[in-house]
Amino acid sequence: MIKHSIKTYTFSATCMFLLLPNFIVACSTCFGDPDASATIGMNWAIITLLGVTGGVLGGIIKSIISIRNKAQLKNDKV
Repeated sequence: MIKHSIKTYTFSATCMFLLLPNFIVACSTCFGDPDASATIGMNWAIITLLGVTGGVLGGIIKSIISIRNKAQLKNDKV
């Protein structure tokens, strides 16, 4: 049932984007005045989100590597 609803949602979203291209416009970061204060704020927001996301993913990767190394040390002792 869930797969059916996801397929239906994806199909309807794709049709909407193809049939109504006016809704697909770039934000001010890609398409707008580069010196506007809204564009500068959007650029900083994107940089901040990328930094936070990268930090969280880096922490998860570091944790996984640490757990793997501890498991290998424990297996080597046995």
